[in-house]
Parts: sequence; structure tokens; C-alpha cells
Amino acid sequence: MGVGPFSKQDHVEITTLGTEFAVAEILGTGIGFWLDNKWGTTPWLLIAGAVAGFGMGLYIVLKAAKTMQATKKPLQKADEKNGRG
Repeated sequence: MGVGPFSKQDHVEITTLGTEFAVAEILGTGIGFWLDNKWGTTPWLLIAGAVAGFGMGLYIVLKAAKTMQATKKPLQKADEKNGRG
């Protein structure tokens, strides 16, 4: 049974995009933090890493949106009878 008005596959794709965005942000911030501690440049590389991670996450989401649009695969409404898309 799908949760809400969309199918399980749509929920998986949305969750995957969110996870990829979060991982990019965490990695960028972590690398910036590590470099700050190594080179003593606190907080500048941490900030740069966070911005770079955000930019990479945004790139991943926009690339996925472009791919979805190119394949013309819109989100599917779940079937009202059994909740499956």
C-alpha cells in the first residue's frame, strides 16, 4: 500500500534524492571541518565545505529532475482501490 497519494516507487525516488542531498552536504561539511583542523583555518574551510556540499547536493537534485523530465515520467497517483501505483 502506498503512503499518501503516490506509489511506493515514487516514495523511494523522493527519499533517495533527499538522502543523496544530505550525504553531499555532510561530506562537504566534514571535509571542510577536517581541513580546518589540519591547517588551522577555522571556520573558513568549514564554511566553504558546507557551501560546496550544498552546491553538489543541488546539482544532484537538478540532474535527477532533468532526467525525470526527459523521460517524461511524472509521479504516479496510487490506485484508490489498493493503494498501489
